[in-house]
Order: sequence, then structure tokens, then C-alpha cells
Amino acid sequence: MISVINAKQDFPNSSYAVFLVEQEIELSEKLGVNALVVIHGYGSHGTGGVIKKELHLKLKELVRKKVIVNFFKGEEWGEQNLEIKELKKQEPELILHPLLTNLNSGVTVIWIRKK
Repeated sequence: MISVINAKQDFPNSSYAVFLVEQEIELSEKLGVNALVVIHGYGSHGTGGVIKKELHLKLKELVRKKVIVNFFKGEEWGEQNLEIKELKKQEPELILHPLLTNLNSGVTVIWIRKK
């Protein structure tokens, strides 16, 4: 099962947006969601917005702490990454998900750790 969260909806500041994603990760673990697609935008001129940067920093920390399995930037989604292939095998709907086409730098996919 996958879930989608729009972290930039209602234009929150970056800290609150990251907090919302953390809450969604906790909920996803409880509901048995395997993958969380986060819409964070890509910032002005495609250079990477503040929400995206802060979210990726937090996700690196959550990987280190083994809270999540891993995360994948939308712009890297098409690469031949073995972990991405494994996640797609577990969640085939990610293969043709409309947010993950065209190497979308405005999204990130989080692989939720099963408890």
C-alpha cells in the first residue's frame, strides 16, 4: 500500500512541513503503508526549495536511526537502483504512478520500515 502527502499544501514553513511528514511516517507504519510519496515542490527555478532540503536532511537522520528503510529523490527515481527495484516489486503501483514520471524533482518517495 502507498500513501501520498502534500507537504507544501497551505504553504507551511519548512519546519512544520517536515513535522507533518514525520507524523505521516508514524501513521504509515501503523497502517501498514510501505511507501509514502511526499510532494514538496522543487523550489524556484528548479534549484531545490527549503522544504525539500530540510526534509532530505531529516530523512537521512531517520535512515541512520533505522526509522525508515530509505528514501529516493524523484529526480533519481528512473535510475537503475536495486532498492528502487525492490520497492517497485513490493508496490507495483509505484511503477506508473503519475507523480513519479519524468524524474519529478518535486517529490520524494519514502520506504517505510515494517514493524
